[in-house]
Amino acid sequence: MPPPSLALSTCWHADRTTDGASLLQQAKSLGFDRVELSHNTRFNLWPGILAEHKSPTAPKIDVLHNFCPVPVELLRPHPNAYEFSDPRPATRRLAERHSLSTLEAAASVGARFVVLHLGSAGPHHRADSLESLAAAGEMGSRNYVSQKIAAIQSWEKAFHESWPRVEEILLRLGERAKALGLQLGLECRENPREIPPDDSWDMLLSRLPAPTFGYWHDFGHAAAKESLGLIDHAQHLRRLAPRLIGVHLHDFSPEQGDHLPLGQGSIPFAQLLPLIPSNTHFSLELSPGVSADEVRASLLWWNQNQPPRS
Repeated sequence: MPPPSLALSTCWHADRTTDGASLLQQAKSLGFDRVELSHNTRFNLWPGILAEHKSPTAPKIDVLHNFCPVPVELLRPHPNAYEFSDPRPATRRLAERHSLSTLEAAASVGARFVVLHLGSAGPHHRADSLESLAAAGEMGSRNYVSQKIAAIQSWEKAFHESWPRVEEILLRLGERAKALGLQLGLECRENPREIPPDDSWDMLLSRLPAPTFGYWHDFGHAAAKESLGLIDHAQHLRRLAPRLIGVHLHDFSPEQGDHLPLGQGSIPFAQLLPLIPSNTHFSLELSPGVSADEVRASLLWWNQNQPPRS
């Protein structure tokens, strides 16, 4: 059986083109028959995307990443420009409005999924000292453990305070997504103050109906958290596999960060990929600084390194 089809996220090249048709054609020329339209898909690319996606030779658009296309009032693309968790009602209304626009855009191109960030809560920069201590080899020290526990407690408290605001918006988005035949992928994030805290995923998902809502796993984000001792990557995947609908695939190393080409980091894919259910969507999400040859090499790596999955 051939490996599951891998989509290319346009986060890799959307900033380097002014034509939406070319955006899709470039993905096809690299060997991809599916794409994810990323949150840096500017509005001026949309007419070309709408025209090109109807071509029989164009790659299938499977996923849109909120906000897509970029809201015209933003000076630069940013998926967290407006947050569901924001205490300001006007900002939450903007987050909901532009998310609804993304759902409509997804339906217009025949996509199946929309990826959402849920917001953030709690004090800024609490992870900075943990990263410094981990880099210095102090991850098991009493100082590190004490700071980690205090940080986790602050993030969890802030999450529970902000969650009612987030849930209210998500449930309304879920009604529209269901009507449009879309699934909403709730993405794990690399910044620990972005919600939910990883121990709260089960509670969150229990309150949001399947199949409209599902978990979206980001390998690099999870690896970054594991490098700080905040999660066990494999245990996290096993726990959330029943609600897993999609994956952002890229490599990670503590020195270089994430969004690396596959095989160029330290993620133990041979141990983790078998934990992914067989019907899960995969998008390759690489840094814009990655070369075209490295994109092709990542696709080749994917086709050659597929273990059997559950």
